[in-house]
Parts: sequence; structure tokens; C-alpha cells
Amino acid sequence: MWGLFSKDPSKDFPYDFQDQVGQTQLSNKSVWQLYNGKHKSTGEEVSVFSCDVKDGASDVQLDVARSAVKRLKTLKHPSILTYISSIETDKCVLLATERVTTLGECLDSMVDRGPKRDFYIAWGLFQVTRGIAFLTNDAKLKHSNIHASSVFVNKGGDWKISGLEYVCSAHQDSPIKILPALERYDPPEKKDPSKQQFTTAWSTDTWGLGCLIWEVFNGALRSMDNLGTLGDIPKALCPVYKECVGANPKKRPNPDELVTKLRRSPGYFKNDLIDTLIFLEEIQFKEDGEKTRFFSSLSAQLDNCPDSVARGKILPLLINAFEYSNAGSSILNPVFKIGKTLESQEYQERIIPCIVKLFSSNDRNARFKLLSQIEQFVGHLSSKIVNDQVFPKIESGFLDSEPLIREKTVISMIHLAPKLNYSNLDEVVILKHFTRLVRDEQGGIRTNTIVCLGKIARYLHPKTRQQSLLSCFSRSLKDPFPPSRIAALNAIAATQQYYTLAETSGRVLPVLCPATGDPEKAVRDQAFKVIRGFLSKMEKVSEDPSLKEEMEKEVGSTSPVAAAAAGWANWAVGAVTAKFYKSSLSSTAASKEGTPALESKPDPTTAAGPKPSDQVAAQREKKESSPQPNKNDGWGLDDWAEPECEKAAENTNDGWDNDDGDWGDIETPASSKAEDFSNDWSSFESSVTSRSHDAFSDLSSKKEEDRKRNEEKKLERQKAIQAKRAAKKGPMKLGAKKAAFD
Repeated sequence: MWGLFSKDPSKDFPYDFQDQVGQTQLSNKSVWQLYNGKHKSTGEEVSVFSCDVKDGASDVQLDVARSAVKRLKTLKHPSILTYISSIETDKCVLLATERVTTLGECLDSMVDRGPKRDFYIAWGLFQVTRGIAFLTNDAKLKHSNIHASSVFVNKGGDWKISGLEYVCSAHQDSPIKILPALERYDPPEKKDPSKQQFTTAWSTDTWGLGCLIWEVFNGALRSMDNLGTLGDIPKALCPVYKECVGANPKKRPNPDELVTKLRRSPGYFKNDLIDTLIFLEEIQFKEDGEKTRFFSSLSAQLDNCPDSVARGKILPLLINAFEYSNAGSSILNPVFKIGKTLESQEYQERIIPCIVKLFSSNDRNARFKLLSQIEQFVGHLSSKIVNDQVFPKIESGFLDSEPLIREKTVISMIHLAPKLNYSNLDEVVILKHFTRLVRDEQGGIRTNTIVCLGKIARYLHPKTRQQSLLSCFSRSLKDPFPPSRIAALNAIAATQQYYTLAETSGRVLPVLCPATGDPEKAVRDQAFKVIRGFLSKMEKVSEDPSLKEEMEKEVGSTSPVAAAAAGWANWAVGAVTAKFYKSSLSSTAASKEGTPALESKPDPTTAAGPKPSDQVAAQREKKESSPQPNKNDGWGLDDWAEPECEKAAENTNDGWDNDDGDWGDIETPASSKAEDFSNDWSSFESSVTSRSHDAFSDLSSKKEEDRKRNEEKKLERQKAIQAKRAAKKGPMKLGAKKAAFD
């Protein structure tokens, strides 16, 4: 009667069963059935091992299962399956462990081939060998059941020893196995009593290791006789394999000796993946210099690492090193490389907290690296995280005493602007900092502030655009640094849709006209192009007043998405693709103003931040007078865009269909040639020259004739000089000039 009202204890098991896995690999080789499971309240993913009478388990199998659970509770080692929870009743035993799959399913589903697969299998066998060495030498136990079906693989790619049903003391005889299919894994001395005297504490498990090696490379073992065929076992592993399955148990090596032997070069356990993972496991005991060298080379080592191991094993170890081993910003490069393979949700949960914490650091090197690589993670940042956690840390970079940090902070706004609210973007970035940075002592920072302002104008509130754009650009037109003046001209053109026609005629054109008399020809050329573009716009609306509404529709727009422009706006496309100025302090041929090169990065082998202070001091000693253009100042006419002929050939549409694509790359690698800023206006120039207005056509023809005439005169003068030099015979003698006049 009381049994009728009794509660089933298994219902108190806090994990739900999901799909069953590993039926093929565990059938007839294990007393367990394996299921994916999940915690009923927290949703934690686990694996559930079930031995239940309902599934045909006998009382003997239940006893063996209880014995395995008891052993698993007390054994803690990286190479042994992690116990989480269990429950035992008269009719079932339930065991919850870390989420795993069978070794056979893992290898069958692995898509990597070549070195990645080879290195990974070596890592797995290393873990199992290390686990057996722990059981034998430290725990003084004998596993007695090592084969492919007793090894499982977790989400990090780690191979874990399980199947502890037959564990006994190292010096006892192995228990009798209740499943007949397991007898094929028994060593030969178990059936030959005469050899029992030669057994050692590890001989049985070393034999099992040999069986595991054979199954990993050749599939399921059908008979003990198959062990005599090497099959696909790598040559580097064959000598060790033969020792493991040797007929004489006394000659089988201790697993600890195998680890030591195979870890020596060129042993099977000596490869980049194993070296990397072992270093990360032992990182708390490493010196700072060793850590720096390791992290500097880690990104390249990841190429030989399976993605599952990088995500599940290396990334957690890197994050742990960041949290507890003072790894700092040195982990960023490998973390970002692994992050490319993560889902957005996982990226936000695992990587974003590290990034936010690094932004809070006072380490300038960390700040520099984050700003330099912000495009790699900004897409995973929500607007709330950007505004509440990231931007408040970045803002201090606008006021940093190091020009490198100020410049990187300015450029980072290109990526952050779409996620910033009006309070942060308009009031803080533009009105508080950009209006000050256009007067910065470094010409490169002033230039890039203007370029950035032109690029993020679409995200500003109309009132802010009205208040700040033209005032900042007009100030930069008077900047003594020529690239800053060119940037201002292009920025005005790139933001042409935000000026009313009245502003264009009353404010914009009067601001542009003085630039036509600039001392630098490059500035004058840009000024003429921009002015002709605005005049063309005014002329079109004069001829067709109905175009006014279309031309001014973006003036009050609050939408950050730039609409496709009509044909009349073709002339401004080149300005939209303007590049950031490549400033440099290291070049002796650089202009008289500038900031450290955008592409320069701190030495990854040092933990200190970038220190160009000496160069900055030397640079500040130079006067801020108008510098002469220099081929190596990062601002040459050939450094900004494609040649006009190529641009015109490729520009078959109006050039406004692509929003972000029109901006080009934010930074150009130092090894490649930057695009020509001045030539970005080719679409506008071709549009102007193709018009049928006689006044402009005559003006262009007259300029072309004047240019040709000047070139001809120059050639004539050069020929005359060469003729005079040729007429001289030998050095002039003393008194020759006087005699000539006499």
C-alpha cells in the first residue's frame, strides 16, 4: 500500500533527457546509454548516462554502474570525465557529466584533414596517455577497460577517459567483464596464467592504450588478431604502438615514460597544437617574457588548430589568462581571430566582457590595440553597450597626451557613430571634441578629424549639421597644413546634400572662393573642382526650379541611411570616397606637421604602450608654416584614388547606390599605395567637361593651350642651356670672361 503512494526518486533528477547519442559505439561495450541533457532550471547543457531496468539492464549491470559512479566522484583530472550529479535507485542509475560525445562520432564528423586532423589526434592520444599515467602512478589504480568506446570528447575537443566500471587497485587482478564484446580488449596474459608473474601495474592499461591507437586509425577492433596489422597508424607512432601491444607484459612501457619520450622532438606528441595547449594550461607558472613571446606567435599557430578546439579550448584558456594571469592586451589578436568563427550571441557573452574591461585599463598599449582593431568587434556590440560601457572609456582618448591615441580615437568614430545616440555623438563627439580637435597641434589629427566629420555627417542631427559642419570646414580651409585644406574641400563636397540652396549661394561658395588663390596648386585644383560642382548644382535648379525640393530633401533628414543620389550629384561621389590622411613622424621626408603613422603598431613583444614621445617633441619644434608638398608625406596626388580614366570607365552608375562602400577603406596598409585624394573627383570633372556650356568649354580650352605653350617654352629654354654647356670646351681659364668683354 505504501508503495502505491511512494515517490519515484528518479523524478528528483534535475536534468531532462534529450536525444540519444552514441548507440553504435556503446552497443554491447557499455552498461550505459548516453543522452544529451539540459538542466531543468538553468538550461546548462550536460550529458546523461543512464543504466535503467526499463532499457534491459540487469542487477549486475546496475551494480557495475554504481561502482563506476563511485569512482568518477573521487577522480579529478583534466583527462578524466567531469562528474556533475547522479542519482541511484533500485531500478536505475543516472549520471550527469559535462556535455560529451563518443570518440567515434567525433572523428567521423570531423571535417578537418591534413595537419589539423593529425595534430588533433596526437593531442587526444596525449591526453589519454597522460590520464592513464595519472591513474597508474598517482592514484595507484588500474583502469582495465581502455578502448575507443570508453573515451569521450567534450565541446572543447578534449578526450576524456570514462568507462570506470572495472577500475581496481593497481596490484590486483582485473575484474571479470560482464559484457562478452569487451573480451577482445583483454591482454593475452589474462588467458595465460604462466605470464601473470610478469605483469606490472601498468601493463594492462598500456595494452588498452595500444588497442585505442589501433581503433583511432583503423576503426572498430573486431578481433585481437587485427592488432598485428598496422594499417593506417602513422610511422612516427608505430614503434611505440608495437611496444604497447607486445606479448611480454613486462616490456610494455609505463605511460609516464611514453609521454616523456613522445614529447621529445621529433616525437609524435611534439607539435604546435600540443605545445600551445600545454603552455596555456601552465600559463600561471610562466614568466612575463615567455607569455609575451607566446601570444605574439599564437595567431599564426591557430592555423593548425581545428575550429572546435580553438573555440572550445583555446578561447576559454585565453580568457582565463586575461582574468587571472595578467595577460592584458596581448591576447587580443588571437581572441579576435577566434572570434570570427563565433556566433553573435556567444561573441557577446565571452569576448565583449574582456573588451569592455580592457577599455577601462590605463594601459595605453591596450587602448591602442583596441582602437586599431575596433572594426573587428564593433559589429557584435549592441547600441546599449556602446553608449553605456564602451564610449565613456573611449572618450578620454580625445584628450590623451599621446597623438597616436587621439588620432586612433578620432578614426574609431567611423565605426561607433551608427551606434551612438545623439547625446554622445552630437553633444560629446562633435560639439565638445571635434570642434576642438580641428585646432589640434598635429596637422594629421586636424586633417583626419575633418575627413571623419565628413563621413559621419549622415548620423548627426540636422541641427548639429547646421551648427558645426560648415564652420569646422571653413576653419580648416585656412589651416596652414595643405592636406587639411584639401580634406576640408572634399568634406564640403561630400556633405553637399545637407546645405540648402540659399546656404550654398550665401555661405558655401563664398567660403570656397578664397581657396582658388591658395599657394598650393593641389588645393587650388580641388577648389576649382568643388566650386564648379556647386555652380553646376545651382545652374541646374535655376534652369529647372522643380529640382529644388529634391536637392534639399536630405537637409533635414534624421535617417542615417544615405539615399541614392540623382545624376546631378555625380560630381560629389569622389569626395565621399576620400581616405584618411596617412600621417607619419618616423619619416624624415615627412611634412612639417603630422602625427605618428596610422598603421604603426606597438611592438607585440613588449607590454609597454606606444612611445613616440621623442619623435613628437622633435616634430613640435618645427614651425607651423605652410609646408611644401612632399612625395613621402602620405598625401601625394597619387595616393588617394584611381586614375580618372579608370574611374570614369568603371563609374557606369551615379555612384550613390552603395552607402558604406563609397567611403573606401579607413586605413590603407603601409605596404600598399594609398589612393589619390584629388583624383577622387574624376566623376565630377568628367561631368563638368562634358557639358555643353560654351563659357566653361572655352575656359577649359584656353587653359589647355596655355599649359601647352608653357611646356614648349620650358623645353626651348632647356635646349638652349644644353647647347651653351656643349659649346664650352674644358674649364674656363682665369681671365677668360674679362677677355671676352674686352
